[in-house]
Amino acid sequence: MNNSLIGLLAFSTISLISFPALADQATVQTSEQVSTQVGNNNSSTQRSRQSNISTSRGRGENIGTAQDSFQDSFQEGNRNNTNQILRQRNVNRSSYR
Repeated sequence: MNNSLIGLLAFSTISLISFPALADQATVQTSEQVSTQVGNNNSSTQRSRQSNISTSRGRGENIGTAQDSFQDSFQEGNRNNTNQILRQRNVNRSSYR
């Protein structure tokens, strides 16, 4: 009985000790552009720029980045022009202290 009580007290003491959590970091960037041209001599330009800079302190943190871009153009007619430009940039930096 005494051994059970001592074990229960020891377990409850250990469970009250807090440990710092190592959190994971995730960045999600999404872009969607749709252009519709009906007629003649139309022009459209679609530009999407996504940039992410992540810094970890080297403590076992997991860093994840997802970049998603959707560009769509529908043209009906003559002499229509569409330009689509997409730039995506990811930089992951780790600093060990």
